Amino acid sequence: MRAGLCVLLAVSALALTGAALSADDPVAARQRLMKENGAASKLVSSMVKGGTPFDATAAAAALNKIADDMVIFPGLFPPGSDSAPKTTASPDIFTNIDDFKELAAKLGSDARAAATAAAHGPATLAAAFSAVGQDCGACHRKYRTE
Repeated sequence: MRAGLCVLLAVSALALTGAALSADDPVAARQRLMKENGAASKLVSSMVKGGTPFDATAAAAALNKIADDMVIFPGLFPPGSDSAPKTTASPDIFTNIDDFKELAAKLGSDARAAATAAAHGPATLAAAFSAVGQDCGACHRKYRTE
């Protein structure tokens, strides 16, 4: 099995094991989701940079997971979870939730476009994946505390 697919399967397994967390502990659920998205992004980034052999199927699956996650991600910020311990979510999310939702939707849309681009080879994927990285950075700068 290709290394990229192994990583993707591991990320998917993590997603299944933690699915119940979202209702009980939204902070843990969103942290888990971000770790999974980080792993998916790292896989695609490594392919784009030539560190991991290009695998269009694994890249598309990783990017589609990010896109799917962005549908549920804003819902993991219910009122009251802004003051939870061990969170790096900025309180600004809760006062600017519509903007936060728009950023998540843009990331989801750009991740879906990059997933489609993967079928056309690494150069096309690299160009599309650039927007995904920009989206992640824009949201982190605005809504993540250090």
